[in-house]
Amino acid sequence: MIDIKPKSVLEQPIYMLTKATSCPYLTGKVEKRIATDISYNKNIYLELSINGFRRVENWMYRPVCDNCSACKSYRVDIQKFKLTKSLKRVSKNFDDFKYKLVKNISTKEHFEIFKKYQLDRHAGGSMSDMDEDEFTSMIETSPIKTSLLEFRDKSKNLAGAVLLDIDEKNLSAVYSFFDPKFNNLGLGNYMIMQCCLYGKIKKYKYLYLGYYIEELSSMSYKTRFKPGQILNNNEWENF
Repeated sequence: MIDIKPKSVLEQPIYMLTKATSCPYLTGKVEKRIATDISYNKNIYLELSINGFRRVENWMYRPVCDNCSACKSYRVDIQKFKLTKSLKRVSKNFDDFKYKLVKNISTKEHFEIFKKYQLDRHAGGSMSDMDEDEFTSMIETSPIKTSLLEFRDKSKNLAGAVLLDIDEKNLSAVYSFFDPKFNNLGLGNYMIMQCCLYGKIKKYKYLYLGYYIEELSSMSYKTRFKPGQILNNNEWENF
């Protein structure tokens, strides 16, 4: 007789619907999310990612807003990714930069760059009020393999970093931040570019870049990384 052991309730994914709140992206819109804690269900991470979920610490979430579907998951086909002329120009600005994949362990150096980035790019936003303990939790709390891709200048000073989820097939840029003094040189684009190139060397399939909203110019940078795909009506389409 086969001995079938019942699974613990903690091993079963439980999905929750958040309360409606003001949309952080589109004025006058209301946001709702479906979310699940994957602390005891990390094996469903890949499936959730493919279906448009994003990770924050031990949670995976996806927008399920009433009367709005503006947020579209965007991913880059890493193995087909090629540098465009504009990305090559950006790359030349950072010829003396080095990048390195390190453990997702928060340091004061990371936090100081993060605070500069928030005050410059997202002043007044929810993340701009994060203290060092909250930042550490964001960086270090992850039930799956997660690393920091650090970028340093020729003097070995930290310029920026990408919090990068790594599964058996794909990469996901959870969050990136950089010193705003490099704004005009395109450091943010350079960091995503290097994620793609790193993924190509390591034979990963896709780089997930989070949500893309066509109406927001601040998200248009994502479409510089091609070939790209968006999740539309639960189907990935070439973009």
